[in-house]
Amino acid sequence: MVYKMSEKPRVFVESLVITLFILMIGFSWGFYFENFRTNKIAESYKNYEIEALDLKLQNYYYQIMGQSSCKEAIEQNFIFADNLYDTGLEIERAEEANQITEDIIREKRRHALLKTELWLNTILLKEKCNNPFDTVVYIFAHDPKNNAKVSEQKILSNVLKSVKEIKGNQIILIPIAGDMDLGTVNLQNRIYNITYFPSIIINEEKVLEGFHTIEEIEFYLRK
Repeated sequence: MVYKMSEKPRVFVESLVITLFILMIGFSWGFYFENFRTNKIAESYKNYEIEALDLKLQNYYYQIMGQSSCKEAIEQNFIFADNLYDTGLEIERAEEANQITEDIIREKRRHALLKTELWLNTILLKEKCNNPFDTVVYIFAHDPKNNAKVSEQKILSNVLKSVKEIKGNQIILIPIAGDMDLGTVNLQNRIYNITYFPSIIINEEKVLEGFHTIEEIEFYLRK
């Protein structure tokens, strides 16, 4: 006698098989994604180490170079600044997509340190080459506490982008998150008496707090 499986147990078995299959796919994708993310973090850290060493070596070179090397050194400094600026935009886009994670925060901290080192290199380069361009350092809050602060920073950021587009390589624009509890950044905040975010430091001399127009910022740039 041949016994056939009743309809209900068969449906249960089929559902169980499908569920197990979906779980296996989910575990596989989870493992792949986590492995991919870990590799990206490791790759990012390696790139950070290379960039940090490159900036450090540039600093050494600026200290010993003669004025005959100014043109090439300035060009390289602007290239590095543009690359770091583009990286900052990528981090900003990730934040706007609500992808704020520990990895993103870690990247912002590394980025703030690289930007600060770039700024210090730029100061040295200006001294060596008789101030051939302006520096505009934008100190902003990584973690704004209210919507008004978010709006103020976004508008000021757009104003500074416009100033950069107008002036081109006559200025170097360096945005730095000032509230990430980094010793070097905190030191610069104290040196320039930065107590309000956002603030703008122009040519290591003039500090402008809060929102300012293109015309107000250009007033303090070299004519």
